[in-house]
Amino acid sequence: MDEAGIALTDCVLKSPGIKRQVDARCGSVTVSEDPSDPASRQIDLRIAVVESISRSPEPDPLFVLVGGPGQSVIETYPALSSTLFRIHEKRDIVLVDQRGTGASNPLRCLNPEEEIAEKDEFMARLKDCPKKLEADLRFYTTDIAMQDLDYVRSTLGYEMINLFGTSYGTRAALVYLKMYPAHVRSIVLDAVVDPSFVIYQDVVQDGQQALDSFFARCEADEACSSTYPDLRSEFEALSGALEETPVEITLPHPITGEPLQFTVTQTALANIVFNTLYVPDLVAMLPLAIHLAYTDTNYAPLITQAYMVDAGIYDGMFYAVACMEDAPLLSLPEESETLFGSSAEYFAEVCKAWPQGEPAQVLREPVASDVPVLMFSGAADPITPPWHAEKLAGSLRNSLHLVFEGMGHGNASTECGTRIMKSFIESGSIVGLDTACVAQVEPPPFFVDFSGPHP
Repeated sequence: MDEAGIALTDCVLKSPGIKRQVDARCGSVTVSEDPSDPASRQIDLRIAVVESISRSPEPDPLFVLVGGPGQSVIETYPALSSTLFRIHEKRDIVLVDQRGTGASNPLRCLNPEEEIAEKDEFMARLKDCPKKLEADLRFYTTDIAMQDLDYVRSTLGYEMINLFGTSYGTRAALVYLKMYPAHVRSIVLDAVVDPSFVIYQDVVQDGQQALDSFFARCEADEACSSTYPDLRSEFEALSGALEETPVEITLPHPITGEPLQFTVTQTALANIVFNTLYVPDLVAMLPLAIHLAYTDTNYAPLITQAYMVDAGIYDGMFYAVACMEDAPLLSLPEESETLFGSSAEYFAEVCKAWPQGEPAQVLREPVASDVPVLMFSGAADPITPPWHAEKLAGSLRNSLHLVFEGMGHGNASTECGTRIMKSFIESGSIVGLDTACVAQVEPPPFFVDFSGPHP
């Protein structure tokens, strides 16, 4: 691909906490921070191409768009590589770190290695962050990032591409489809964000529904219900007690092993549980973790769970995008009656200090297309449950929506999802796909103790 306009050199993609490393070809392109002004500040976009192992690769690569907003796709890819390996056999996989992430003028507010115990200090740093970032934050939006992506497509010499978007990446993929429909061969959307989705707007009911689904699944499971017969009431009592009196604890940091001081508040409990509900493997431990916190005041299992859900978000890029695109449309309820109401309030408060404006029209306008689209949803996803994808079924006229019962956020990585996605991208069609395995996918069984589930 070097002769097409970008100098690529051999590189190895690595991700913190992931043993797998991936050989690739890396380079960068320079773009104007303000696309309408070529004389504006210039920024570099980091690119990696995982070249097909075929001697005669297909001409249409797969471009990957990840979540957040704020994840670096290049840093995330080693964790995704097994999901996409079968596609990589015949197609190049192209990774472009969205402006504000990875090595594309990264925007960070908080040091991810630093623990901030006080909520007031945490909020103050986020509010002060826009003054310290070396960026014009007006130009770190999804539509501009998709202009960058198409520039990379063109410069690398690809005419048609396939898109794979996860979570926020599904918003980006749909925006690209609306802006550049002639260059899209097929799209896979995993954990779907529809054009009307507003970050944190539906988190109260969607999170509560996922929590209720979790309790119902435990109650319907003989091993879980017999081991934890009062799990729901224990959780409610735990939440109520923390609302009255937060608990100060010190425990070994789950990653570094250094002493970690942690204040367990009702809000902290809500955030831990909400994030845990994303990942079925972690949900399997949740009954035991809740029970130990209630009976023994042992919060270590719960807090360890929280540190295992690390999305690697560049928080400056998250707020640059979300405060511009979502905050102006967020309507807060007068009073939240569920555990998950505080996150929207904190988000709205932080965004008061960040640039806001009228979101680009292309972001929110409906998407209508005949391009083949495959959508995956987890029925127990706390942030993008199936109803968001269902809103697209009528206008994406050549789409297929698959729902994984009992599963959480992101299902392309299941063996079933991986096989279906490979077949879909190979054929470029939803017709004739074998989707029987979807009904057979189940979340991992609940742990009854630290030795694991009942055999």
